[in-house]
Amino acid sequence: MDDRLNKRMAMLSREVAEVRIYEETDSTNSEAKRYAVSGGRAPALFLADRQTAGRGRLGRSFYSPEGTGLYMSLLLPAKAELTDTVLMTSAAAVAVRRAILSVTGIDTGIKWVNDLYLDGRKVCGILCELLGTEKMIIVGVGINLSDGGFPEDIAHIAGSLGITDPDGALRDTLAARCVKELTSVWETLGDGDLIDEYKKHSTILGNEVIYTENGVSRSGLAVDIDSRGRLIIEDAEGINRVLASGEISVRPSKR
Repeated sequence: MDDRLNKRMAMLSREVAEVRIYEETDSTNSEAKRYAVSGGRAPALFLADRQTAGRGRLGRSFYSPEGTGLYMSLLLPAKAELTDTVLMTSAAAVAVRRAILSVTGIDTGIKWVNDLYLDGRKVCGILCELLGTEKMIIVGVGINLSDGGFPEDIAHIAGSLGITDPDGALRDTLAARCVKELTSVWETLGDGDLIDEYKKHSTILGNEVIYTENGVSRSGLAVDIDSRGRLIIEDAEGINRVLASGEISVRPSKR
């Protein structure tokens, strides 16, 4: 193991017992899952310099070229009382936002349910996966540190923190901070203060949104986020609808 890798392992293993670093893998979430189902124990951290099949929500891919982003997954014990990943994802968004602000000084906003935005562009995606049999949760985080030449299909929405990190030192510092913050919010999962923080930094509350539910597009006003991280939409008839998942886009409010 070379000196650089030794230093990375030493820094990252302060927060977790198991750290695995890959030059290339299909997906750090997939690595975490393989580790878990083979009998691995949480907490454990998985990092990759690049991913060939990075994954986002709803089966989408996550662009993960070498040298421009942080690609990591943290395997944690699941909370027994939770049956879905919405609250977990909300807590993870709060944690990663805190980490980015602490390490870089950059203040990002949270787009429900799992993305962080800067200047109207997505700079971070979060994918939480519950492993019921293993009683674990995988928190996958992808952060665009710099612009890696985004593919045409996402160039209109993808952005970055605008940070160059030639030796990877900032990436490792940010990864360690993400682990620390994620571990912290896991201890207080379900605490109302987390949702208050999530709402404070929401980019959509108070805005008209178009959302997809059961394959049908509808519109309404984003009025609140409840204690479970679900989005409350007020429709044109003044009736509140509760969204636990799905896709939304934001348009200027007309109310």
